[in-house]
Amino acid sequence: MFSMSPVALAAPLARDLLRHTLPEFEARAKTLPLTLQEINDALPEGGLPRGGVVELAAPRGLGRSTSVALSACASAQAEARLRGTSATSGAWCAWIDPSGSLFAPAVARAGVDLSRLLVARPPLEMLAKVAVRMAMSRAFAVLVIDVAGVPGAFGQGAVKGERGAPAAGRREEDLARWVNVVRKLALATEGSDGTILLLTDRQAARPMPLPVAMRLELEQVAEDRLTVRVAKDRRGRVTSPTTVVLGSKAKAERTAGSEPRPVLSRA
Repeated sequence: MFSMSPVALAAPLARDLLRHTLPEFEARAKTLPLTLQEINDALPEGGLPRGGVVELAAPRGLGRSTSVALSACASAQAEARLRGTSATSGAWCAWIDPSGSLFAPAVARAGVDLSRLLVARPPLEMLAKVAVRMAMSRAFAVLVIDVAGVPGAFGQGAVKGERGAPAAGRREEDLARWVNVVRKLALATEGSDGTILLLTDRQAARPMPLPVAMRLELEQVAEDRLTVRVAKDRRGRVTSPTTVVLGSKAKAERTAGSEPRPVLSRA
């Protein structure tokens, strides 16, 4: 009777296991999960894409895009700590905050290590150059660029021409310039483990889309609920608005249901 050795039997089993599990591990390695599991569940791959630019668009003053960005920073820092060394690449995050709206106590409450968060507040005329330089350094696991409400950025605000009249041509030039800036940001982070987040005003008019890997639209519908919509995805996975519950109610609902998926990827 013909029989196979344990080693010979194990080889095809190992190949079959790798064939089924490698795609999952590769997807996790290309995704940065948030500490907000409810939002992870609403995203195509359970997190934000690495190696690309993600636009977080929310009504100006809502603050939810800031919360999502802080969650991404906290997740990236925690992931680096899981790797066992404070010097691990990716432990540092950066936040470009030209309007000075970032509030340190809120950052700490979100679980972000302030000692490993670089905050830059460049003048508006240097904003694009500083953003590209920081992206090209590849020194940060998450680079947040908060341009919500910044005049001239992504079609926001009215640029005045002579005698105070809105200069539509100049505004289009500013937007075209920022489209090129986003392309440079995308090239700078392509193939890396880093993620660049653009915080924009969802209600701002714009004549052309930005060349981002993903655009998330956030809208608050209640104090502890908001809708998340994937409006653009590099693989074409656009979704309808999904209502997510945040805070203590979300934890209670998860506890009453099935066990939540792990938030942090060790890949």
